[in-house]
Amino acid sequence: MLVPSGKIRCYVHPDVLRNDTPEEHVRQRVARSLVEEYGYDREDLHCEFPIKTGGGKRRRLDIAIFHAGTKHQPENIFIIVEAKQEDVRPTDRKEGVDQLKSYMSVCVNAKWGLWVASEMQAFERTVDTKGNFDFPEATDIPLKGENEPKRLQFSELVPATEGLRGTFKRCHNYLHVNGNLTKEKAFFELLKLIFCKVYDEQETSGVMEFSITQEERRSELGQRKLRVRIQKIFNAVKKRYSHIFLTKNEDIELDNRSLGYIVSELQKFNFQETTSDIKGEAYEEIVSVTSRRDHGAFFTPRNVCDMAVGMVLATYPSDKRLDLKVLDPACGTGGFLRAALIEIREILEERVKRKYGNKLTERGKLEVVEQLKRVCDENIYGIDKLAELVRAAQMNLAMHGDGSCNIYHANSLLPPGEWIVNKDKGLENISLESFDVVFTNPPFGSKLPIDDPYILDQFELSMTEAKAPRSSLPPEQLFVERCLGFLKPGGRMAIVLPDSILSNPGLAFIRRKILQNAYIIASIDLPRQMFARSDTHTMTSVLVLQKFTESDRRMIAAMARPPEYEIFMAIADKVGWDLRGNPVYVRTPEGEEVLRKTTRNVTSRNAKGEVIEISKEVEEPIIDDQLPAVTQLFKNWLERKSPRWLHV
Repeated sequence: MLVPSGKIRCYVHPDVLRNDTPEEHVRQRVARSLVEEYGYDREDLHCEFPIKTGGGKRRRLDIAIFHAGTKHQPENIFIIVEAKQEDVRPTDRKEGVDQLKSYMSVCVNAKWGLWVASEMQAFERTVDTKGNFDFPEATDIPLKGENEPKRLQFSELVPATEGLRGTFKRCHNYLHVNGNLTKEKAFFELLKLIFCKVYDEQETSGVMEFSITQEERRSELGQRKLRVRIQKIFNAVKKRYSHIFLTKNEDIELDNRSLGYIVSELQKFNFQETTSDIKGEAYEEIVSVTSRRDHGAFFTPRNVCDMAVGMVLATYPSDKRLDLKVLDPACGTGGFLRAALIEIREILEERVKRKYGNKLTERGKLEVVEQLKRVCDENIYGIDKLAELVRAAQMNLAMHGDGSCNIYHANSLLPPGEWIVNKDKGLENISLESFDVVFTNPPFGSKLPIDDPYILDQFELSMTEAKAPRSSLPPEQLFVERCLGFLKPGGRMAIVLPDSILSNPGLAFIRRKILQNAYIIASIDLPRQMFARSDTHTMTSVLVLQKFTESDRRMIAAMARPPEYEIFMAIADKVGWDLRGNPVYVRTPEGEEVLRKTTRNVTSRNAKGEVIEISKEVEEPIIDDQLPAVTQLFKNWLERKSPRWLHV
């Protein structure tokens, strides 16, 4: 079934097309979450369910959840869900929580309500002895098979779906607005609690400590009890990740109400079983707040990182990829390193599958976790000059399998001897010509010139084809030389660069310098919208290079020129979003959305309330992103051409 432009398919009623609006997207994400995370059957949900309110007015509930197997009639409604546009506040006079409460008042058996927009708020309908309704705030709505929310057992947790992205965003916004924290502070306080959540999953013996009851959410004493539990977990987290939490007296700096809100939002998920893609997308949603445009630092989209890492690692045989020493000298929040970590995990999983008869057993999963940590701790390195980005990268890697202990706070454009100013243990392991692979998206911009002669004097570019030493150079130009310097002879790199370096006549000296030191493996033009989510429309490209070996240099010297060789080139027009950062889907020439049938593992609950996993065939729109295809075309090109200059 094709979906015309301006429409999206309803998750609850697949034969119904709804208007493509911001509010509708929130409702559809919530509907998917109700089925795949809370465990409700799609057949027991109804969108736009009509009811009558006071005075006989007709209204439609965004989503009504009925008691299992009952007819869709008002008296059988168990839960009412209202979903609004993401910027709507709970206090909004027309669309805030009071609207939900009014609907709960007229639906006689609707005991629970859920309001989702800028925040998620749940309510329980209670009745006093005089028959008056009250709507105290609840921790959440019940999971399928339960009559009310409760402290959860580990066995009751479910993997997160795409809805985790919205959950992280709501949590961050709540801390920023209601907790009166800066966006950056809210980001790091949320990450502390995510660490607590993962630690609790790893160490629990049954009932989750990272969980909150109705009574705890509603009373100050209960909220204090929760704080005691979470603080105990955080103390253990600080001990395990002492390289991230450097001071013993660092604390969770949230008020009790904010702490209760975040725990109630996150408690039902099993982050260990949540896929890396979903965790990565959710992290993306909030990580951009740590980008520092005043330092030229922009968040690198996940698909760019995946493409660059996939292309470079494809130039090595798979059995050698686990031994590659990898560096990002301007790592920001760790996007490239996370992508490398995921590639390493996939190789390890394939190895372990073969060991256990082509199955990934529970024992095999533990082996993958142990081996992944070992490989990453030995081979994954990152540097950034902004301390807050170093911590963001450490947390990102720790969430995905580790390697976080090798992320250092330093300015990688300084002379290497200057990096150990703070005596960071481990920085001595980072030196020039010591890495097999370098990935980076360096800070760039003419407003951020490097004009310190002490720094410039190290770089040949400061004098290349110049009558006198250059008094300043933009950082991205120096990073080209520094990244080549980090590589061993024959090493590979992928770097994001503004198109000016590749096309501006005045910068031809940089291009000649590259050609004198490396083979160009590939050049990928990225569209203007690539960094739209970071509010910049600079035209950029990804350049993939291989540093000359000594034998290459001797051959070139003998020939008086480099040998002729082929270069892989591609132009990406679509990357999954438009210039405003809104998602873009594959459409027919007539503008109709194309849907793809796929099998999803959906978490559900049986009649006893036990968590089960069911495979379902669903139809979903396809994100219009050409970068995965570029990666595959590059791999095909490598196999077909077997470039003779590619030294393994």
